[in-house]
Amino acid sequence: MANPFIAVRITPELDAAIAARMRETGQSKSDVVIAALKSYLGIPPLAERLTAIEQRLAALEVFAESLERPVSRAPDRSATTPSHSTEHSGH
Repeated sequence: MANPFIAVRITPELDAAIAARMRETGQSKSDVVIAALKSYLGIPPLAERLTAIEQRLAALEVFAESLERPVSRAPDRSATTPSHSTEHSGH
């Protein structure tokens, strides 16, 4: 599916600002406007989203590796630690 097309009227000031940004970055008019809309709408750039996905994937890999490791048991301290009853008097 092709990207939707929109047409808007803008002020000469906005047109000049877009043209200046195009000269600075080498981006097309569409790219400048899309970046501005994404920024205004709070949509992070693709590079930021990919970085976030890579960080989450790395965390999941660490978690998965921790599940594969054998579990070491702590020493049984029940003989030296007083037991706590789950029953409470008067409640």
